Amino acid sequence: MSTRADELSAQMKARYGIRPTSRWTVAGIASLAAAFALLIGWITWQLAKPSAQVQLVKFNAVSSQRVDLTFDLQRDPTATTTCVLRARDVHHVDVGYAQVQITPGRKALQIDYPLATLATATSAEVLGCADNAIPVVDPPEFAPGTVNPPQQPTVSGA
Repeated sequence: MSTRADELSAQMKARYGIRPTSRWTVAGIASLAAAFALLIGWITWQLAKPSAQVQLVKFNAVSSQRVDLTFDLQRDPTATTTCVLRARDVHHVDVGYAQVQITPGRKALQIDYPLATLATATSAEVLGCADNAIPVVDPPEFAPGTVNPPQQPTVSGA
């Protein structure tokens, strides 16, 4: 394949400082680009991997004042883990919301949590969990004029 630089005379190349690109230069630039792409991929992987993994096992609306959630948690056993739980009614309005701290202890545990509610919950979920941090999740969305009922703030991780 011919480039415009190949079509120039020797005098024009000398006058404008055009010289062939070294294979070492091309290899060096390619190596730097590959290293940069690997670095970006590794950083993305580290940021995307949550510090604690959680999965909702089940929920049971016991009454109009409570829904029981059961969830599995994998985490750093030396960390205090914070989980955010939410229950919603038939109109998709929050009726219960809790930010719960799980004390250091076991790495894998199943937690049963009684979430207090303002009305009967038709859905419940664990929005997220994080070790030594508050997970970045949606804030509560209660109906105007309502207040979240008091929640149990701590669960033993032992």
